[in-house]
Formats: sequence, structure tokens, C-alpha cells
Amino acid sequence: MARRFLPMTLEETKGKQLDVVLVTGDAYVDHPSWGVSAIGRWLEAHGYSVGIIAQPDWSDPASFQALGEPRLFFGITAGNMDSMVNRYTASKRLRSADAYAPGGEMGHRPDRATIPYVARARQAYPGVPVVIGGIEASLRRLVHFDFWQNRIRGSILMDSKADLLVFGMGERQILEIARRLDATGDPKACRDIPGVAYALGGKEPKPEGENVIELPTLEECKKDKLHLNRVTLEMYKESNPHCGRTLIQKHGARWVVQNPPAESITTQEMDQLHELPYAYAPHPCYRKPIPALNSIAGSVTINRGCSGGCSFCALTIHQGKDVTSRSHESVIREMKQLPKRKGFNGIVSDLGGPTANMFHMHCTNEAANKVCRRVSCLHPVRCKHYGTDHKPYLELLREARELPGIKRVYINSGIRYDLAALDDEFVEELALHHVQGQLSVAPEHAGEEALMKMRKPDIKYFTAFMERFKEANRKAGKKQYMVPYFQCAHPGVGPEETIALALYMKEHRLKPRQVQMFMPTPSTISTATWFTGVDPYTKQDVFIARDRKERSRQRALLFFWKREEHPHVREALIAWGRSDLIGRGKECLVPPGPAYGAWSRPRKGGRGSVRYDTHMGMQVERASAQEEAEENWEAVASR
Repeated sequence: MARRFLPMTLEETKGKQLDVVLVTGDAYVDHPSWGVSAIGRWLEAHGYSVGIIAQPDWSDPASFQALGEPRLFFGITAGNMDSMVNRYTASKRLRSADAYAPGGEMGHRPDRATIPYVARARQAYPGVPVVIGGIEASLRRLVHFDFWQNRIRGSILMDSKADLLVFGMGERQILEIARRLDATGDPKACRDIPGVAYALGGKEPKPEGENVIELPTLEECKKDKLHLNRVTLEMYKESNPHCGRTLIQKHGARWVVQNPPAESITTQEMDQLHELPYAYAPHPCYRKPIPALNSIAGSVTINRGCSGGCSFCALTIHQGKDVTSRSHESVIREMKQLPKRKGFNGIVSDLGGPTANMFHMHCTNEAANKVCRRVSCLHPVRCKHYGTDHKPYLELLREARELPGIKRVYINSGIRYDLAALDDEFVEELALHHVQGQLSVAPEHAGEEALMKMRKPDIKYFTAFMERFKEANRKAGKKQYMVPYFQCAHPGVGPEETIALALYMKEHRLKPRQVQMFMPTPSTISTATWFTGVDPYTKQDVFIARDRKERSRQRALLFFWKREEHPHVREALIAWGRSDLIGRGKECLVPPGPAYGAWSRPRKGGRGSVRYDTHMGMQVERASAQEEAEENWEAVASR
């Protein structure tokens, strides 16, 4: 029997007023990987009626009246991605496609979508409470640096004028908000909920006490950029729900208050969330496919959160450092249902999460975890309390691949290779059963200082993992490849570090097809470093590749093995005083020849085009598909 979707039209509501209307910048796909769908189903499972307005016309309040006036509140999200990351590449070029829109078409959401969505919802139904959430709101809850405008912006609460902001994954907060608004109708009754931020009125007194930390004001951050480092560090330091304190920040005459984070949902609750009656398909109103669904078709989520704490990643500040995993039994129950889904071909494309092999890894000392303020459980050294047992994951994989109707079970999520090295069986079993020809791993860099800035493991761990994977394939009689992901233009990565990485790649015969160019997304440690030019921890100056020329040089050098990139590599090496690496010797990166910069290349016939963007009111450059792939930054797309 076909499963029912959450309503998107008045006809589908059958004339009943809905308790909650959720607004999203994504097309509506009824799948637990879509934050708006998971939150909608979660509320529905607890007795509330919910509808979804997907990708509304942000210039027309009537679009926000499609489901009538909600009884309790509007819940608004920009979607699974920050809308600016969704629209622009790391070089600030318009992306060629939106994977969360029908047919991949661009133009279905505005910049900083949360802000205009709230404004239109207010116009549509004045007086209805508005709650914002999702990754865009979560990462912009306090003062932050906006890379696309190259300036400090205040809390999105002030810009949007929403009543409440839910940060983090949101299930606990949104359910408690619904209960309190049901009882009181007053958003102020929700101000003490963990995982919620709100703005005080101009005459309301600020919170005080030993558990309240006053951050530098918006005005102070604008005057002295170094204040952003302190704001960012305090956000991370207070991200443990067991010991986090309240953060307050003044914006003009008003205060923004961020409560301590909400505790993660339990394994039992995560099981319940993922076993709700999703349709696992786009709403029937769509006539074109949703590309993002294709990338996760046949995948099963087993955990959330990440204990790695990489400087450039938003997972710690959004999903949390503590990993929450589903039970073995819940995952198997879902997998037994896969053969019944339309279009399933017997291939499980991914059995994982943000970091697949962190399944059921957690702090083994409850008392220590309740007072811990570390950003990472693994960097600079692994915490002695962090459990690294791979047995739960191995047992799950072994049972999963033997299920009726399941032909193959692959792992395409991230693998933490320094953890994998601690197990005697995992790498060998991974190579034998769970790699589809290529294994993607993200060492990010090779230089010691660069990796320290990124909070990534030393390159020796990747080298050892790579050799072990090769040996495992040799013993299994398989020809499978390692596909490493590297990053350029990260804070602290200059010419010397880039050359060292290129030489490492040559030594180990690595030829990545894509290179991630660092994009300063709001509220990460790397973004604060990029903006201030100072390491928030050491207070030392850091080299920053800011201009297009320097970033282009770094990107080109990591493609030294591609003939078409040779002129750009030569130009970079000459500019950096390393023309000794141009020649035909074994120690050289490229042969002799002409040298010119990638940034000065004439753009003809598809390398890029210039258009007038009516929303931004400015001339912008659209990236070609190839450039976009090379510059793509894998933003945290989960809610």
C-alpha cells in the first residue's frame, strides 16, 4: 500500500487546520535524510498535524498561505544546506545546479533563505509564532562571518525577527516547543528549553549568573575582528549539553541568548525516528526527479554526530561531538524492507553516517563526558576514555550482507582511517566485501602544520591505511583503488605546504579527480582563523590564501599530473621561487614549457559565463560543471 505524504495543499489537509506548517528551501522528499521530513514525521508521531510548504515564492505572502493558518507555529528552514553554500561555489560563482530542487534547477530559493521566508510568513499570518532551524539557522545563531559579503553579520534571529531559533538536530526542542505553545500560545514560555536561542526585547533584562557567559558584542566584533575568535571558541567550548553554559551577546540595544545545547536523542529515539512511515520518495506533485535523492537511494543511516572535531567542519557545532547510533536490530529491520521499495536493485549504496566506522563509538567514562570541553575526542591525541571498538559495526555488516534480497552492501560514507587502524579485521573486511571499486577517504593534506590547523590525523596514518588497503586487495585478488580527497587554500596552507602535498601525491602516485577548495562557512574554527588571520588557540598569525590568484595556484598544483594544468603549475612554481621543480628529472612536478595563470585564462565556450543575477542585483559569474566539481566543498547537508 502506498504510504501517505504530509500535506502540501489545502485539499490534502481535508479541510482541517494544521497544528504546524513547516517551510523549507528544498523540494519535499519524504525521507529521513530530509530534515524537514524527519521533523514533520516526528511531530506527527507525537500527535500533531503537520504540513509542508516546499520552495515557496519568497516574494509572495500568498505562497505561505497554501496550507492555511497553523494553529501553533510556522517552522522555517533554508533546507538541508546553508542556502549560500547551495547557490555559490568556493570562488563565489553561481552553481550550475541545485540537487535539492526538481530537475536540479537553480533559482528555487533565495540567498539566506531563512530571512525572507520568515518575513513572508509574518505577512501571511501576523501573530503566528515563527520558529527557525536547520543548518543555516544553527550556524548563524550568533555573530558570524559571512564569506559571501565579506563582513561580520549579527545573529540570524535579529535579521529574520523569528521568535525562536532551534540549533542542533532539533527533535527534542521542536517537540517541547509544540507542547508549550499548545499549552500557552506564548513563545516566551519556550525560552528555557535547551537547544533554543532567542532575542530579548529592548527593555528586557539580560540573564545573569555564574552559568552565563557574556560574549563580545556585535559592534565590538565589527570594530575588532579578533573578537570573532573568542565568540567561536566559546560556542565550541560550551557545546557539551552536560556542562554547556548560556551565552549572551548584545546586538545594539538588544540581547541574543543561546541556551545550553539539547542532549542528543537516545538510541531508542533514533530507532523510532528512522522507522516512522516515510514514503522514501518525492511528493507526487513533482514531475522532475530530485537529484539529491538519487545520491542516497538505497542508503541506510546508522549514526549521527562525529567525534573528530575537524576545524573546517560544522558537524561538531551542529550535530554534536557525541555519536548517537541506531540499534543493530533497527538497522536490520529497515534493511529487510529495502527489497519492497520501488526501484531497489539489491544494492545498498551506503551503510553509514557522517563517519561510518564510529558506529556505537562513544565516551566510556560517563563522569568525564559530563565535564568534557574538548572540541575533538581524537585530536591532537585520542582521549583515553574514547571507545574505539569496531565489533558492533562489523557484526552489523556481516548480518546485513546475508539478508535475503540484498546483493551487496557498500560503504560510501566517511571512514576514519586512524580508527580503522586500531582494528585487526576492519580494513580487510572492508576491502573484501564493502568497496565498489573505489574507496573515498579524506586525508585533506600531507603537511604536519596544515593537518594540525585542520585537526586531522598525521599523514602517516593515511599512508599506513593506504598500504594496508592495497595489501588487503592483493590478498583478496581484487583490483580496487583509493580515491583521496585533498583540500587547498585552508588557513595555514601556503606555497610550501601546497608543494609538500604535491610531492607527497607524486611519491605515492595519487591522482585525485577533485580537490576541495576551502570555503569559510559560518561559525567554524577554520572560518574564524580565515577571517582574522590568527589561530584562535595559539594566538599566532596564520597565512591565509585570500585572493583568487593564490587560491587558483594552490588548486592547480594539486593537478600537476594533468597536462592541461601544466602552464598554471609552472606559473605557480615560478611565482613561489620553486622553478627547480620544473624539468624532466624524477624530482620535478612538470616538464618545461609555457607558464600562465589559470585566473587569466579566456573564458569561452563553457569554462564559465557571465550573467546578471536578478535576485542579487549584480553581475555574477556562473561556474562551469567542471570548475564547480573541482571547487566543490562538501558542506554538512544534514539538518
